[in-house]
Amino acid sequence: MGVRVKKDNLTKNITDQMKEAQLKLGYAEETTRLIFPLSSLNAILSVNARNAQEMKAILEEAYAVPAELGALSFTVRDERIEIGVPPEGARYVNEQVIAPEHLAALIALFRENHHCSLEQIKAVFDACGNDYVCERMPEGADFDYVFSFSDESVDRYYYCIKMEMGHTVYHRFSKEDFLSLQL
Repeated sequence: MGVRVKKDNLTKNITDQMKEAQLKLGYAEETTRLIFPLSSLNAILSVNARNAQEMKAILEEAYAVPAELGALSFTVRDERIEIGVPPEGARYVNEQVIAPEHLAALIALFRENHHCSLEQIKAVFDACGNDYVCERMPEGADFDYVFSFSDESVDRYYYCIKMEMGHTVYHRFSKEDFLSLQL
C-alpha cells in the first residue's frame, strides 16, 4: 500500500488518552482498547481512507513493527477502528509518559467536586502559567465553555465544559475533532 502516515501523531494521541485514563481510573497492566471514528484517524494521520477496512490496512502497515506501545491490534467495528494496546503499552505509558500538571489538576478538581465553578476551572489553567483561551460557546452548542492553550506545544487539546443540572463535566478533544463538532 505504501501510504505515508503521520504515525507519531497517532502514537501521541494514544498515549495521551491512556495517560488521561490512568489519571482518572488508576494504572492496570492490561490491554487498553480505544475506538476512533474514521474521520478522526484520517485527520490524525493526514490520510484519506475511504472506509474502515482501508484504514485498518493503513494502520497495520504503519504499525507492522512494534515500538514502545508493543504490538497494536486493529479491529473494524461499525466503520470505526478499535485500537488495542497490549499490557506492555499500558506499563510504558504509566512509567514513561509524564502527565501534564494542568490535566492532573483538572482531573483532581473534577474528582473532588462534581459541580465545579467556572472560576475553579480557570484557576487550574491559571496555575499552569501558560496563556490559554476560555471561550463561551454559542447558545445551543453541546458545551458551555471551551478552554485551549495559545501555544499548542503546551497542550493541543480542547477542553469542553458543560454545566448542567448541578453537575459540571469536561471532555477533551483534538483540535480536528473539536472543529468537526462546530460544523
